[in-house]
This record gives sequence, structure tokens and C-alpha cells, in this order.
Amino acid sequence: MTTPTSAGTRLSRGPAILFIPTLIALELFGGLIQGWITPLLGEIGTHYAVPDGALSWILTVGLLSSAVSVPFMTMLADRFGARRLLVVAAALTAAGSALIALAPTFPLLILGAVVQGPVAALLPLEMALLKHHRPASANRVVGMLVGTLTLGVAIGSLTAGFVMEAVGSLVVTQFIGAVPLILLAIAVGFTVPSTPGDSTRTTDWAGATTFAIALVGVMYGLSSGTSEGWGAPVTIGCLAVGAVGLIVFCVVEARAANPLFDVRVLRSARLGVPLVLGVLVAMTMFGSQTPTVLYLSADPAVDGYGTGATVAVVGIVFALTALCSSAGAFLSPLVVRRIGVPATISASCVVMAAGMVVLITAPTNVVVVAALFGVTSLGTGVVLAALPAVVIDRAPEEASASVSGLYNTGRTLGGSLAGALVAAIITAFTHPTSEGVPTTTFAAFQVVWIVFAAILVIAAALALTLGGRRTPRSAAATADNPATIGAAS
Repeated sequence: MTTPTSAGTRLSRGPAILFIPTLIALELFGGLIQGWITPLLGEIGTHYAVPDGALSWILTVGLLSSAVSVPFMTMLADRFGARRLLVVAAALTAAGSALIALAPTFPLLILGAVVQGPVAALLPLEMALLKHHRPASANRVVGMLVGTLTLGVAIGSLTAGFVMEAVGSLVVTQFIGAVPLILLAIAVGFTVPSTPGDSTRTTDWAGATTFAIALVGVMYGLSSGTSEGWGAPVTIGCLAVGAVGLIVFCVVEARAANPLFDVRVLRSARLGVPLVLGVLVAMTMFGSQTPTVLYLSADPAVDGYGTGATVAVVGIVFALTALCSSAGAFLSPLVVRRIGVPATISASCVVMAAGMVVLITAPTNVVVVAALFGVTSLGTGVVLAALPAVVIDRAPEEASASVSGLYNTGRTLGGSLAGALVAAIITAFTHPTSEGVPTTTFAAFQVVWIVFAAILVIAAALALTLGGRRTPRSAAATADNPATIGAAS
């Protein structure tokens, strides 16, 4: 027996049954491997005998790889089919995870982080597949995928330390986290149905190259600014390369027959507002992580603020906030169904902003602080589940992968900008004590939370301009009833 797809192709019942579970498993274990490594950074430094400063390269290089690989892989997906690129992304993620676990030297571990970067491309490729094969339930499934991803991050953050203590081996611990992805990389080719690409689309190699150079320049410059100083030659040089790269990229895209990012599609599909909202919310989500750790760890008796939480308690709080974000993602379709997308996103942003404002009062009870972070994470989960649904609802099917990739790339850049902003604020409010030990004043946290609250208020107002749903008008979308494309089931 077969099951029809939106484009008129037919799937065997086996793949039809396993399609969605495979995507959910990919997001669960893709999130797990991202959360898995954070609690192990100290053990990695000890194992490879590298200084603490070098450990930041693991996350920095991984972020750079993700920022470059997402638009590149989604561009190829529009031409060769999303299933093929999903298989490639899953295989690279699994290979990178295995290399991180088994690397005999620290440079090879860094290489593993580079190879693992396409983990960020899994979600936009899955969104493109859902747009083609499950248009009627795509919005609901995307919410499930986002919720599963954050759940995986929470499980990874909470589990890795306990596994390390139980087995006593860093290599075994990291390989345990990699094994499910290795198995899934094999399963994807058998359980995910194929999606035809558009062979008439040319590959914008010039756009991909200039965009990669621009991203690497900007993001490495931002990373260098926090460590080397904003006036350092390496920082200024990298930011200059990034700025020039962006200018060249815009010129190249204006002349490309099939550009990497088609501005005309963004305008016609009314995708500008959803993409900007993704950047703004990502800034508050990623940017708040470092202040959260610092505030929880600060001793109120010594620093005058904070909760005095131990490393274990901080890990538990992060796991709980990730679970709240996951819960928000699963609740998002229900809220959207009752009050609509604009009101859902706007109300969530207001709730998140309110949580930031309360933090300005310097609560010292760890339960109260965890509850506030949980509320903001709940709102984040709701928004980050609703926005991808808007993107795939409005994106033309023939460019759904690249548009989804642009959304995820914008989130990555938003998080990087927020990280640089937070680092600059904290540095400005860090002063040496009489003993010469640097200390951060509470004013730094107040400024950070005020800035993020203001960003969320702006996002709340912008969300109200989203308007109604878009009915896709591409030829591919009209294979079935156009009114059902992207509708929640």
C-alpha cells in the first residue's frame, strides 16, 4: 500500500510511517550532542592539557562551521533535493561527533567540531522536506521538532556529567553521545522519502564563497574582540574583511541568475518580518547564557548579587530552562490555534521581557531566579516553534530549503552579535578589587537585561505586523489544494 505526497509522488507505507519519527530522532540526538559537550569542557582541557582560553575554540569553530554550512547546504538542497543533503548533513554530524570523541590530539578535536557544524542544517532541511511531503501538518511537526531539539540539549547537558562520573573516561563518554547519530545517519537514507530538486537552478558558487568569507570574517572578528580587544589589529582586520565580503556578496547576488538568497522571494513572500524576529529573539536567547551562568555562580555575600549556586546546581538550572523551552515549543501550536501567530509571538515576547525586568531587582534565591529563567525560556520556546512554521508557510516550495537556511543563519548571526554585545558590556563594568582580582559589578547584568528587555519589546511590536497566512502560488505547491499548504492539522 502507498501513501500520496503533496507533489503527487507515492511512498511505501514503511517510509511513510518512519518519516516523522526519524526527523524527531535526528533533532533529539542532534540537540543531545550539542548539549553533551558543554559540561565536559573542563575534562577536555585536562585530557588534552590545553589552557582554558583554548577551549573556547571548540564552540567558536563549531559556530563558524554551522554559519557557513547552513546556507551552502540548503542552496544545494534546492537543486539536488532535500533528502540527499539531509543524508549528507546527518553523516557529517555523526562523523564529526565520532572524531571529537576519538581525537588523539586537540587540533583533531577542533577539526571534529568543524565537521560537526552541519548539525545546524538538519532543521532547515527537515522543514523543506515537510513542506513537500507533509504540507497539511508541517506547522505542527516543526513545533515538535523544535521542542525535541531543546529537549535533547537539556538531556545532553544534564546527562553528560553523570555519564563521565560513572565511566571515568572522556573518550567513552563522548562516544556514547555520538553512537545514536551514527546509527541515525545510516537510517535516514532508508526512512526519509526522496524529494526532487530543481535541476534548472544553477549553483551560486560565487555567492556561497563570498558569503562564507564575510561570515567567517565577521564572526571571528566578534570572537577576537572579546578576547584580544576591540582595537586589536586582528579584530579590526577580521571585521574589515567581513564588511568587504558582505559588500561583494551583495554585488554578486544582484547579478546572479539564481542567487544564494533571493531578495525578490523574501519580498514577495513577506518573509522579512519573520526573519528579523528570528534574529531578535536569538539575540536574547544566546546572549543571556553567559550572564545566566555568571549571575547564578556569583556569591551574594562576596559580590553583592547572585545566588551562590554550585556548578552542579547551575547545570540543573540550565537543564530545567531547556525543558521549559521544549515545553513552550510543544505548546506553541495550541496557543497559535487559539489566538493566532501574531498575538502568540507578541505575548511571548512581552512575558520574556517581563522576566528580564524582574531580574534587574537582583533576586538572590536560586529557586526564584531559576523560575524567572524558566519563564523566559518558556516564551522563547513558543516563539522559536511558531516562527519556523511562518517561514515554511510563506516560502515557495522551490526555494523552501534556502529560505529556511537563511532563517537559521540569521539566528546564528543574531546569537553571535549578542555574545559580542554582552562581552563588551561585562568588560566595561569589570574592575579590579583592592587585591587586584577583576570583579564584575551588578550594573553589567542590569544593563544586559535592560537591553534584552528592550529588544523583546521591539520584537513584540514587530510581531503584530505579521498579518495573515500566505497561500503559496508556486507551481509545485499547486499539485494539491493550495488552501491546505502549510495549514495546521
